[in-house]
Amino acid sequence: MPRRVQGDASPGPGDASPGDPGTLSGVPVRPREPRDIPACVASLRRVHDVSGYPSRWPADPGTWITPRAMVAAWVAEHDGQVAGHVALVRGLRLDRLLQATGLPAESLGGISRLYVDPGFQRLGLARALLDAATDAALAHRLKPALDVVDESAPAIALYERAGWRQVGTQPATWTDPDGSVPLIRCYVRP
Repeated sequence: MPRRVQGDASPGPGDASPGDPGTLSGVPVRPREPRDIPACVASLRRVHDVSGYPSRWPADPGTWITPRAMVAAWVAEHDGQVAGHVALVRGLRLDRLLQATGLPAESLGGISRLYVDPGFQRLGLARALLDAATDAALAHRLKPALDVVDESAPAIALYERAGWRQVGTQPATWTDPDGSVPLIRCYVRP
């Protein structure tokens, strides 16, 4: 049963997953469980087909949504269905973020693999997932940070509406299917 929490999402003593979030506006967000992976992958496939995210379809999408150094991951639900996903990773090694924060990579909490199924967009799910991962980063004493492809206007609008601050741009650490290297924007949560 997903938790519906308003306000402070701070962990209690002994919590296995600090920052086990709740929600904004009653949107159910809960820790991702292994049984959620197939639904997360199916949702990611629909996102990819509609928006091109991720730019290269991963050979193993279940592993892709579970990045190295992952601290935790969450799903958003709508009408009992997994409708969105986000992960928190410890450490981002992006020059612009390191320069802007003056922190070592291990002190950055990377908001990663954030997406919402196209059938469930414009319901506040992306914001609830973003807030859940941000709260968890802070609970882990990590500086929340993220990167986004420069051409991803909806994601950029979400981050900026949520108060994130762009600290620079740089070339991505991957190539698109056509061999080009996209430009990414780097953001931190003030």
